[in-house]
Amino acid sequence: MANNYYSLLAKVVDGWTGTLTVTIGAVVATVTPRPRTSALRVLERMVYEARRVHGAAFVAYVDSASKFVVEMPSTFAIAATGTTDTKTGLTADQSGSSSYTFPTAIPSALLPAYGAKLRSKLLGRKKGSSLLAGGFGFTKGAQKVTGILSLFDTLPNSTTFADTLADGGTFDVGIMRTDNVTNVMTVERVRIRTSSVQRWSELGDSGRVLCSIQGVSA
Repeated sequence: MANNYYSLLAKVVDGWTGTLTVTIGAVVATVTPRPRTSALRVLERMVYEARRVHGAAFVAYVDSASKFVVEMPSTFAIAATGTTDTKTGLTADQSGSSSYTFPTAIPSALLPAYGAKLRSKLLGRKKGSSLLAGGFGFTKGAQKVTGILSLFDTLPNSTTFADTLADGGTFDVGIMRTDNVTNVMTVERVRIRTSSVQRWSELGDSGRVLCSIQGVSA
């Protein structure tokens, strides 16, 4: 996903039904969300599906009002059925243009105004049981990814974010990765363990929420 300015946290929730479709002429790209997922992951899947089916770039990002914006080089239509419409904010089908802003904001989402940073440790592997001849058996697989997720906003908003995250939960996090040539948003799924607020900036008038996280695959 491309992201012009904003990072986003979208909560992973149950109750997804229906589909999201992107149509050009008679050709339809369809994404069927899993019963438990997030709006961010659904749009990420559509980025890849629309590009695969239509052979053209499909760009999705979030604006300052927590609404998805989607764009393509040519005119297309986008529609949602079931609960996918309200859960993504696409509460009315869109057609006749090459760019749309979804009608309503994404529910169950956090949008830190000054961005987010995700730091995780290098991935390690667990060794298997010790063998009689010495050494170790097969590895037990990769260790769970842990790290720190930082959210940057005003101090009042940061306090609100910390309160929202105090109960934990699973979130998909859209993080910008850049090499100063291309900007790409990737989606990482994490479980929030703890959260706290710190003052941030030279004047101390901004806030930073520090969340200890654990990576999850589903």
